[in-house]
Amino acid sequence: MRFADRIVDITTRPMPLRTLFFRKLFQRCPIGSYTTRLSSGAIDRPHYGLCMLNAALEAKALGYNAMTVVEMGVAGGNGLLCLCRHREEIQKELGMEILVVGFDTGAGLPPSTDSRDLLYLWPTGSFEMDHDALLKRIAGRATVILGNVAKTVASWNPRPDAPIGAIMFDLDYYSSTIPAFGLLEKSNILPRIWCYFDDICGSFEHAYSDGIGVRAAIRDFNLDSRRFELNDHLSLAYAFKYSPPEAWHQLIYVYHRLTHPEYDTCLSDQKHQLQLA
Repeated sequence: MRFADRIVDITTRPMPLRTLFFRKLFQRCPIGSYTTRLSSGAIDRPHYGLCMLNAALEAKALGYNAMTVVEMGVAGGNGLLCLCRHREEIQKELGMEILVVGFDTGAGLPPSTDSRDLLYLWPTGSFEMDHDALLKRIAGRATVILGNVAKTVASWNPRPDAPIGAIMFDLDYYSSTIPAFGLLEKSNILPRIWCYFDDICGSFEHAYSDGIGVRAAIRDFNLDSRRFELNDHLSLAYAFKYSPPEAWHQLIYVYHRLTHPEYDTCLSDQKHQLQLA
């Protein structure tokens, strides 16, 4: 985008300029608690932070000392590094261990003949990873698993004491997202898994619909009667009551496994009480 176009874009957004300014400021110079900055949107990729934090709170309330967060589709690695930054802050606030794991082919988007993969948008080989450079940046902070998603997801399991609590889906293709849902079939998961889907809406010209891409993958996953539904979160307006609605609010989903042995376990020991006015 040209500089002049950038100025017009920024100055005509519904969000006030002061909000944009202070968000950027607090991202660079963190002030206050992580949860306060998150609820104000003053962190990088707040959708990643929201999913990770709520999964960590759920895990802690259920008595776990560790949990696992997964990114499906690492590409260049900026998202994985962002997860690592969120992980460091959430671990400090909650005092629990968070493992970060990324899945990717390493070679970019694979060849496909499935029209549901939005082939009109994604050239084969897009989003190739610089594996060596990324490994240096994430050393000791995250794990990257390379290979065909259908095979790597099937053969991988989270550490026994660290159930999967959140998944960031960014695989672009229908045919890649369907096998990635195998993570939701694992036995070692939390009762509710917080999910972010990068590719269910986008630019007008992308022409997303329920019959193609990731939206179709979610639909087909939910049509299988053996599973419980993966649905969009309906309460984000309350979580971000001091911020205007943003596009990413539509991209947060939660998977509920009602058959999980801990699904009905209450996450709070404080009874709700309303005083007589």
